[in-house]
Amino acid sequence: MAAYLIRRLWQMIPTLFGVVLLVFLLFKGFGGDPAEILGGLNATQAQVDAIRSQLGLNEPLWTQFGIFLKQIVTFDWGKSWATNEAVGHLFATRLPATLTVMVPILILDTLLAIPFAMGVAYVRGSLTDRSIMMLTTVALSISFLVYVIVGQYVFAFQLGLFPVQGWSDSTWTNLSTYAPLPVLLAVAVSLRRRRACTAPSSSTRSATTTCAPRAPRASPSRPCCFATCCATR
Repeated sequence: MAAYLIRRLWQMIPTLFGVVLLVFLLFKGFGGDPAEILGGLNATQAQVDAIRSQLGLNEPLWTQFGIFLKQIVTFDWGKSWATNEAVGHLFATRLPATLTVMVPILILDTLLAIPFAMGVAYVRGSLTDRSIMMLTTVALSISFLVYVIVGQYVFAFQLGLFPVQGWSDSTWTNLSTYAPLPVLLAVAVSLRRRRACTAPSSSTRSATTTCAPRAPRASPSRPCCFATCCATR
């Protein structure tokens, strides 16, 4: 197990390096000039040059990439161009709100997914199963934003069961007042893909129903699996 984990972690290094390099090149090629963005419309050329020098944009491309890698490894993500706040501070201040919503979603999604999957497996192949598959397939074609807008309009605006918007400094108030609606919507939307993702393909169902009554035939010189024998009949 330890060797497997080490091998998998080692294989992640070139992938992460490629992603970081791609992000760096995309920002360099299509992100605009950071010095002009930070300087604003009224900045003089001297001010823009000073900002470019401060950010190290006058350095060679590979030197800039090295600085970019160093900042990632040391968690020094610089400052926001919009608010001039440290990016690490922005993450730290937004993380509690994110966890307040995401942790209940993960817990409820896991607790509901197991009995839901067992129920689907119990009625597999029946009319109920096909109806559920059809409904979940239609539900998957609808954007998540539609569910959010409709859910907020119906449950918050029309019925008044939840506040339309808001957040507080109290974790309990957030969990009991502001988080339930986005949590319930996210869990409901996540359940829509359970049956669609577990649905067997038409080729698998055809092979099962067509070849199940027959025993597979394998020649002594070339043994074959069940699917192969069914395909060759």
